[in-house]
Amino acid sequence: MDLEDKIREEESAKEQAVSTKEHLIAYVDGSYEHSRKRYAYGCALVLPEEVVTLNGSGAEEDYVSMRNVAGEILGSEQAINWAIAHGYKQITIYYDYEGIEKWANGTWKANKPGTQRYRAFVEEKRKKITISFQKVAAHTGVTYNEMADQLAKEALGLY
Repeated sequence: MDLEDKIREEESAKEQAVSTKEHLIAYVDGSYEHSRKRYAYGCALVLPEEVVTLNGSGAEEDYVSMRNVAGEILGSEQAINWAIAHGYKQITIYYDYEGIEKWANGTWKANKPGTQRYRAFVEEKRKKITISFQKVAAHTGVTYNEMADQLAKEALGLY
């Protein structure tokens, strides 16, 4: 990433977009706890009047080897499902691990069963909702990204 891309990324994150009636803004992050071989997700859904938080964990064999990335995938899926269930026509997922976008959009080859399922999930959900992605830099004070990170850690009992 060159300096211009980094500046653009930081500027977009500072704007802290807010959902509209038809467009959901979601921040997702993942975490992993090695001793228990569990991954977790955190998700902050930025609504005009509140922030809805979601989190959870898992230990599915196909995902454990992917560590915290498994949590990011699960967070993205949860955000998309929430958006559809609540009648949104569009969702933008803010993430800090680039695979979340690149597997979904086919830029990266999905080699593992977990990434293959994620790509198929996004492809199927795109029949119901427009899904876009926005990269944010990890651990740089982006409010809702930090919130998603904390929620993922809480799901593992790390906070």
